[in-house]
Order: sequence, then structure tokens, then C-alpha cells
Amino acid sequence: MMNPVRNITEDEKQCYRENGFVLLKGILDLPTINRARRAINGSLDTANQSDAAYNFSLLAAAVERQAWADLEAASGGQHDVVGLARYMEASGKPVLRDETDEHIVGQFFVDTGSASRLSDFRKLITRGVLPKVAAALLDGETVRLVDDQVFVKGPSTPERTAFHQDATYMPMDGDQCCVLWIPVDETSLETGTMQYVRGSHKDGALYQPNMFISQATLPGATGPTLPDIEAEPNEFDIVHFETEPGDVLVHHYRTIHGTGGNASPMLPRRALSVRYAGDDIRYMERPYAPARPHHTQTQTTGEILNDADFPVVWRRPPQQQAA
Repeated sequence: MMNPVRNITEDEKQCYRENGFVLLKGILDLPTINRARRAINGSLDTANQSDAAYNFSLLAAAVERQAWADLEAASGGQHDVVGLARYMEASGKPVLRDETDEHIVGQFFVDTGSASRLSDFRKLITRGVLPKVAAALLDGETVRLVDDQVFVKGPSTPERTAFHQDATYMPMDGDQCCVLWIPVDETSLETGTMQYVRGSHKDGALYQPNMFISQATLPGATGPTLPDIEAEPNEFDIVHFETEPGDVLVHHYRTIHGTGGNASPMLPRRALSVRYAGDDIRYMERPYAPARPHHTQTQTTGEILNDADFPVVWRRPPQQQAA
């Protein structure tokens, strides 16, 4: 499919601008959803080829037991995982878990840059409908692919995803960057749907990134510490959506968001996250941000994103360009 099932409305664009997120109901057709499912399966099947694939459930269990030798199974090689686990344990910040049945079987899997090794995955996110969805909301002349992630929380997975901003995990600065969260299963609060802090993209604050399953900040991170949203959720304007396959959630890369675990004993929660950048985004060196082993070029702060690692995936048609 080369186009979304329907046009994105002006109300939806305004919702994205004002709230920092928007739910696009029924924007993808079934063939595209099935391509996304195959992309996730491909990521899982080839995780042993990735330097950035992690089983966060194994990591969480190793931290709590101080079983550092077990971390070999949780590491893809992107980080010194043993060092990070020891740092997390020393921080005093607990692993964030929902209460579940004691017989836990679920696993929380994350991989970054799967499309760099899976050609069909790369075609899905660089051609056709997904770049056009991003273009409609970024409203610029070009759209570049930033990166992709796969998130899988199997049934009965207790690990939460700590509230965070995507911006400070990414080597870039500017305003025109959006994140497409594409669930291929039905999602709800029970299974761990996305939760957003309304309007949190507007104040320009760049909070320290955390360890994802803990509020412990990444070593060396700078900037203000994110408020403890998990402790006092009623103090924040948190919005969540129930979704079904065909829906896409889009948020600004500075919007604060997080998810619960997957309490369902039967239903998985699988999703793709694809990040796209618009015209004003420039490279910003952040030494504490996670490395992207699939990137090949070196850049300096202030440069336009390079074409090799951040390819242009959409250009405004000539007939639509301003005179």
C-alpha cells in the first residue's frame, strides 16, 4: 500500500501539535499490519545477530538477584550490561514491575535497528504509507528515517516501561521529530498500552534518560531529573488509548510517555516504534545516549543529518511546494 487508508484530518494534526500525541484510528490496512507482524517476527528470529537486542526481563531478574553472570543472555553487546546492571543496583532505584501472578512466564524484548539487517522491514519503514503519515504531521519539505525499535511484552510480563522522553536517547536537536508507535495486537491498560503526559512536549525541557525498566538515569546524563510520575500518577495529566491493529499512535519526541507491564495471561503486546525527522532537525552529540551500532557515519553537533544513516524517505511533491 502506497497511501494511508484515509487522510489525516486537520483535527488530528491539531491534536498532535497541542497535546504532543494523536491516535490515528484505522490508518493502516491489513497487508501493512501483516508486514509489521513479519518484521517483528524477523527481529525476534535474528536477535542473536543484533548488537542492540535485549531481554529486559532477564536483565531485571539478574539485577534483583545480583546474578551478573546471567546477563550474557540479556545483552546484545551495545552496552557494558554488567556495568549498567551494577550501576542500576547501586542507584537504589527499583525495577519497575506491576503486580502479577507469582508464576511469571512473560519476557520483555527490545531491539533497535532491526531494519538494518532485514530488507523487508526496511522497505516497510522507508517506502509508502509510514513516511507519509509522518510527513502529514511534521509538515515540512522532507522526512528522514531516524531509527526503528521492536517492543514485545509477552503474556504475563510484569516489567513496566518507565516514563521517559525519546529525545534525550537520540543524537539530535530541533522540533520536527515524531515517533510512530504501531501496535499489531489489541492494546489496553491490562496489556500495557501507551500512556502520555498531555502537553509535556511544549516546555522544551530535556530530561535525563533513564534505564527504561527503572528510574535510574543513564550514567553521565545531564539535565533535569524527570518527576516521579509512577509514584503520583494522579498529579499528572496522563492520557491512554486502547488500540487495535490498523491504528497508529504518533507522539512528539519530547512527549513524556511510558507503559505498564502486560498483565494478560494470554495476549501478547507487540509493537514497532519508528522515528522520523523533519527539516529543522540537526545532529546533536549526546555522549550518554545509547550507541547505534548500525550507524556508519561520524557527525558533529549542528550538522544536517547524513543521508547514509538518516535517509530521506519522503519529499514534498513539486506541485505541493510553495511558489
